[in-house]
Amino acid sequence: MTNFNDNFERAMELPMPARTFAKLNAAGDFVSLTVRPGLINKHVTAEQLQVLAQLADEAAVKYSAGHSFIVSVEQQKLEAVVAKLTAVGLYAIQPGARAVVKCCDFCDGDRLEALSFARELLQQIEQLPMKKRLRIGFNACTEACYNAVRDDIGLVYHNGYIDLYAGAVQMGRRASSGTLWKRKIPEHELLPLLQNILSDFEQSDCKTFAAFVKRGE
Repeated sequence: MTNFNDNFERAMELPMPARTFAKLNAAGDFVSLTVRPGLINKHVTAEQLQVLAQLADEAAVKYSAGHSFIVSVEQQKLEAVVAKLTAVGLYAIQPGARAVVKCCDFCDGDRLEALSFARELLQQIEQLPMKKRLRIGFNACTEACYNAVRDDIGLVYHNGYIDLYAGAVQMGRRASSGTLWKRKIPEHELLPLLQNILSDFEQSDCKTFAAFVKRGE
């Protein structure tokens, strides 16, 4: 019989990490990469795990609350590390303040009705430079199991239309989901609208997107 109690006790005994991004960066010049198995595919292959294990031996790899690995990389090795990640199909987001799109897994590829729209969204918005990292969640159906409404901007797709949520407070005592800003936006209208929203936020004096949304209410 499998002893899950022993498994639990062993997990509780594991020490806190000796190497973290903060500790590594204090001793050298490191950057923090957000790394994912893909833009839509969330399954990790053995080859990808081997590369992550190697990077963990060299520095540090952490799993985040945003369905991503956080990989600490020496600045001088950044180009070589990104090449390794690319070779095994791992997707890396550039360090710094950018628009980051978090897609769901489209029910492991069984529901791809929104794929063409998601591709266009990613091509036009993903990794755009911003004054502050801005998280955009995209769910391909109304189950919204990847919690898009908990991101700065949440997009929920249904039958060719998108509901847009905005202004989530992701951390702290006042954490909350975004509010429904616009309902049933046609696909062809969403990207121009989103680009205008991002542009307006960039030009505003608001430090956070939640404050920007609140001021616009």
